[in-house]
Amino acid sequence: MVQQSQVKNATKLNNRINITCQNILDNQLPSQAFDYVSCAYGLKTFNREQMPVLAREVARILKTGGVFTFVEVSKPSSKILYLFYKFYLSKVIPILGTLFLGNPEDYRMLWIYTEKFENASDIRDFFKEAGLQVTYDRYFYGCASGISGTKSS
Repeated sequence: MVQQSQVKNATKLNNRINITCQNILDNQLPSQAFDYVSCAYGLKTFNREQMPVLAREVARILKTGGVFTFVEVSKPSSKILYLFYKFYLSKVIPILGTLFLGNPEDYRMLWIYTEKFENASDIRDFFKEAGLQVTYDRYFYGCASGISGTKSS
């Protein structure tokens, strides 16, 4: 994903964005240095003990007025949609991963992580406690959810 972002940055954005990849829980990133923090489909891999660390680090590295956004595959609350979505993520996606990417291993755990994670609503509180302004959003009838917000001071 980082490589794809770097290519897009070079070809479409004239290298205006500084793209970095580090372990957010143990990093050397400077405080109050970033305008944006963005993460797609990574929240579900953090455990409950790591979430406050993640939130504090995002608050630490963002500049005042900086924006963050996290989006994650989520467990829909509708029972009918839940059944179809579970089948899709646990059976169809690993097959597509095998056919198109030759490696289903990265996709076999997707539903297990998603079901355990449920949605980003609880994550919102960790970010509020870290002093950030936070909004919780649901997308695609709950099949995805996320938090976004700003650092006000």
